[in-house]
Amino acid sequence: MNFNNITILGLFASSQKSFIIPVYQRAYSWELDQWKALLNDLKEQIHSQNTYFFGNLLLETIEEDVSYEVIDGQQRLTTLTILVRALLTVLSEKDNANKELGTKIAEKEKLYFKVDGNKKLRPVSYDIAYYDSLIIDGHESFQPISRSQKKIKAGLQYFLLELRNEKFEDLLLILKKIESSKVTYIDLKGKKESALMFELQNNRGKDLTNMEKLKSYFMYQMYVHSLPEETNSNIEEISNIFKIIYGTINDIKFLDEDSVLLYHCNAFVKGYNYRTLEDIKDLFKKSNNKVVWIIDFVKELNSTFLNLKKLEESKDIYFVKLKKLKLPAFIYPFIIKGYKHFGEDDFKLNRLFKILEVLLFRYYLINSRADINSRLNSILLSFNGDVELLISTLKEKLNESWYWGDDRFSSILNEWMYENPVLNYLLWEYESSIQKKGYVVGNMELVREQIEHISPQVPPQGELLASGYEVDELNSYSNEFIKRELNCLGNLMLISGSHNASIGNKPFIHKLNSYNSNPLLNQQGEIKSFINITEESPIWDTFAIQRRQKVMLDFCIKRWDFSFC
Repeated sequence: MNFNNITILGLFASSQKSFIIPVYQRAYSWELDQWKALLNDLKEQIHSQNTYFFGNLLLETIEEDVSYEVIDGQQRLTTLTILVRALLTVLSEKDNANKELGTKIAEKEKLYFKVDGNKKLRPVSYDIAYYDSLIIDGHESFQPISRSQKKIKAGLQYFLLELRNEKFEDLLLILKKIESSKVTYIDLKGKKESALMFELQNNRGKDLTNMEKLKSYFMYQMYVHSLPEETNSNIEEISNIFKIIYGTINDIKFLDEDSVLLYHCNAFVKGYNYRTLEDIKDLFKKSNNKVVWIIDFVKELNSTFLNLKKLEESKDIYFVKLKKLKLPAFIYPFIIKGYKHFGEDDFKLNRLFKILEVLLFRYYLINSRADINSRLNSILLSFNGDVELLISTLKEKLNESWYWGDDRFSSILNEWMYENPVLNYLLWEYESSIQKKGYVVGNMELVREQIEHISPQVPPQGELLASGYEVDELNSYSNEFIKRELNCLGNLMLISGSHNASIGNKPFIHKLNSYNSNPLLNQQGEIKSFINITEESPIWDTFAIQRRQKVMLDFCIKRWDFSFC
């Protein structure tokens, strides 16, 4: 293990030297706050005689003076090259006719980017092509796909925007300050030293993800608990599994690495009572064979990442419905365990998604402050793939509490539903249930989707309600009607914004004609079936609303009962 003090210029000086970011490391993740802090520091230092300290690097020697893996410092090194690319671009823009400057820029490109085919910095493998195009070659050949690629592009755009506001002379001073900045790098020999330094370096309060902290902890524990002759191979095995994990992270768009780790630990460590990495460490310390325990844990974690990648690509109809409802944190651990126990069985996965859709709908409908995690924790911990048992235990456990039971579910559906968070979703599901045979709503959308009050809301003060509604001699709703009928399911309907605007508070007969003349949705066309057709002028009153309310309530209770699954 060697400690070296050197300038940035000296670090990159050798034409043969290259720095490789191993794929088990986190991809590029710096954002505005870090870019801004670095650039501001350099700008403040350009007129100072003091040396700017760039920080520490941990490098594992692959081939002396030729190839090094970056164990710590990859974010700073990558940002440095992005900043240098922006500097050289802006310098060229400001004086593109200067041949001497052009020669200098070409020399700097060789120094920091590529010389004789040797590329100085190699990011994680899945970002290499994009980084090469944008930073090494200085042009963009294709659009960024991964989060890290988008951040590389955003970083370059930020530096370009800021540097274009600087004087030409100050740009040269910034470049000079960068090259004279000091860096301390620790040259590690082999995986043993790397594993040791992982843990020492990562306990210094740096802003690391929990995944990175766990990775460094495990690799260090492999160093501590492996037999001497097995240390390198054990650390290598963990590194290889994390390579797969970090490659998979890049393909998962809807969750970050720490969220996946959290949900995995909810599923397999302590349920929803899992709080921090200390919970994992406590289990590890109690294990008999610590090397095997780490390998098994990391393999299981890798399976979770791979399964969530599959989940993201799932076209299952009930998973699509779950996404429409928006998945909260407590749902994912059930999905993770489902994939573990029957991930290749599409029928069982469909049933699990259906169960979770019922659970999630009821959760959002009830919208209670009561803690549902405490209700679900024992169910989650005991779930071992038995779908029938999951249905029965969910129904039994939720009905133990008034907050989450069937009675409260039914009561809320029968009360004020306007502005309930699941109202639109409910009405689309109702629409699907009443469509003509052979026709499915699918991905139909309404332009500027709105909720229509068939019996209109109370108009602005001073205006009277139109005819055809249940009003008194003063042309007003009764307090009882406003309380019970006006905002209940029976009086609410999906409608397009333009249709809603065209009918406003018009008499009911005009509304009814508009529903019947262009019934885009069957719930519009069926309104006529709920009124008293013997009336000369139809009225949308308590009788009609309650008839529709009963039909919709019956639908909801059947549709979102766990027996439906």
